[in-house]
Amino acid sequence: MTAATGHVIVCGLSGLGLRITEQLIASGVAVVVVDDRHAPTRGRQLERWAARLVVESPQTAEALREAGIDAALAVVACHESDLANLQTAMVTAEVAPTVGLVLSIDNAQLGDQLAAALPQARVLNRAELAGPGFVMACVRSDVVHAFAVDHPGADGLTDGEIFTVVDERVERSGIFRDIYGDLTPISLHRAGERLVEICPPRDVPLRPGDRLTVLGRTFEYGARDITVAGLDDARLFATLVGYAADGVGDGRAEEAPTGGRRPDATMAPGRRRSSALRSQLELHAARHRPGMRLSEISAMIRGEFDRPFRWALAAVFMIMGVSTVVLSLAYEGHNPDAPANFSPLDAWYLTVETMVTVGYGDFNFGAADGWLQVFGIALMLAGALSIAVVYAFITNVIISRRLERALGRGRIGAIDGHVVLCGLGSVGVATMEGLLLAGWQVVVIERDQTNPYLPVARELRVPVVIGDAAVRSTLLEAGMPRAAAIAALSSDGAANLEAVLSAREAHEEQLLARGRRGAPAGRGRNAARSARTVPARGTCGSAREENARLRVVLRTPGATMADEVERLFDVHTARSASALATPYFVGAALGYRVITTFYVKRTPFLVAMMTVHQGSALAGPTLAELATGTRVLAVGGENGELEYRLSRHTRLRPGDELLVTGPVTRIIDLVRRNQPASGESRPARRTPQPGEAQ
Repeated sequence: MTAATGHVIVCGLSGLGLRITEQLIASGVAVVVVDDRHAPTRGRQLERWAARLVVESPQTAEALREAGIDAALAVVACHESDLANLQTAMVTAEVAPTVGLVLSIDNAQLGDQLAAALPQARVLNRAELAGPGFVMACVRSDVVHAFAVDHPGADGLTDGEIFTVVDERVERSGIFRDIYGDLTPISLHRAGERLVEICPPRDVPLRPGDRLTVLGRTFEYGARDITVAGLDDARLFATLVGYAADGVGDGRAEEAPTGGRRPDATMAPGRRRSSALRSQLELHAARHRPGMRLSEISAMIRGEFDRPFRWALAAVFMIMGVSTVVLSLAYEGHNPDAPANFSPLDAWYLTVETMVTVGYGDFNFGAADGWLQVFGIALMLAGALSIAVVYAFITNVIISRRLERALGRGRIGAIDGHVVLCGLGSVGVATMEGLLLAGWQVVVIERDQTNPYLPVARELRVPVVIGDAAVRSTLLEAGMPRAAAIAALSSDGAANLEAVLSAREAHEEQLLARGRRGAPAGRGRNAARSARTVPARGTCGSAREENARLRVVLRTPGATMADEVERLFDVHTARSASALATPYFVGAALGYRVITTFYVKRTPFLVAMMTVHQGSALAGPTLAELATGTRVLAVGGENGELEYRLSRHTRLRPGDELLVTGPVTRIIDLVRRNQPASGESRPARRTPQPGEAQ
């Protein structure tokens, strides 16, 4: 069989591999899938897509040669196992060292080493690519998404423009262009209508009550006097997206948006991200360590020393108080050996030494009257018993296996308005680190005590509750009644759904109980931050109601299930990690740069940078004539400068760099239209250098 030319080889037919295959075929690129463990249903799906399947192990040179690796555009290794992807990469580098290689590696350290060892490889971490999307979903804000666009500046450094996607409520009638100026409309939801218009024109009429999603550079909102709740977080969100995509925020080697020094740009991507995290956490700890430690210790004592201990401690103090009073009044008058001027302090001293059975000999009951001797005997027995009980409770806390849980509960009891994160897998760790960078406190619920990511949480001083997130007692132990959001991010979609439904029920019951008692809905730094970032629109009552609601973020196996879960179960945000990461793999395979992915009204959007090819349908027409259903945000020429102020008459030329955004399906259609016509030569795919931003 003659192998197809100009195709992409996808090794591994997992959920990620199937989505990559689907989007590559939608882009007009032939795909050959190599996998020996595929399910029959997926094989039939490939037949419907007209994708060829080689049923062999992709870790063999023979299988890759049968798939036509010599004529392939790229090889994408997307098995579920890092080891399998590593083996595929090694075989590919030996058989076809000039063919582009795209690898899915969840281990950041292994990914950095592979990127350094294989110059032709683009190493992507699915969890870190999807993490910023889950982080921004946990934050209650008008800012839907934010990202930075880097381009070379005149001084040789990298200048960055920060774009912010904002959910906006229309307050007055008019034409979009007159109200919002150069801002870009992404979606329009008419008041009272169910359907959402994607990428409406700039001359669309608006009415009060309509909901808009607009995109623009951060400074443009202030220029139009548009108040955006949470706009201050846009730069931080853009930094998270940049680190996830192996870039460095706005690219400058000066100060990071968090206030600390930006890590060295020559550092490996995983190490850069880790260094940024450590710097931010060190700054945070330096500001809050004294107060936090005291509150943690106080909360630990309240939580671990429960009612029986408090009763025992109360008994000790009661016996001590009664004995001190009795001895102060009667010891000197009924004991011939009592010293003169026997004071209350002496009585307290005699009581303590009797209760702890020390008996130094300076005070005793030997020569006292009979009733006082009986009192001394009773004091010895009662005191020794109560002190022994208190010692037992303290010993249980100090030397038992409950110590770690006690410390965790102490930190949980000291925080409020936090995010409860269920499932500490690779996606969970990336989201946890992003939330910490954003200044939020996190409590983790993990079922597996042997989870290899638990040391990461402990190192970052994140409290961990071991238990089932669907069980009410586990949720209460994690501080769910005081939480601002819950993010269920395990790989089990059914368990995630069960956890968030249980959490919402527990949270609502606690809110009703607080309402009956007249207690405030929240307190603490994170609670204040959450209240600050609520959109200040509508009535005061609706704002308070929105602030009191638990924000629910859910990870699902697929994008279709995410849409259904949001609609049926009233979940704020349901996302698929693979769906968020897939466009990065497709862009790396086809040679265009994916800036970021995000969702608008359940529609996945893509921001990408691509070069207009000679002889393609994009070369020649104006933006008005193009009519692609996407938005061109900037156009760059040969000098590398991006022009952001575009008009309908801007004409595209071969070699132009386009910054475009739109639904994933329409961006894929744009990529297909950018293919050179028959007989035209497409520019050679440039092999990215190690550590280069995507």
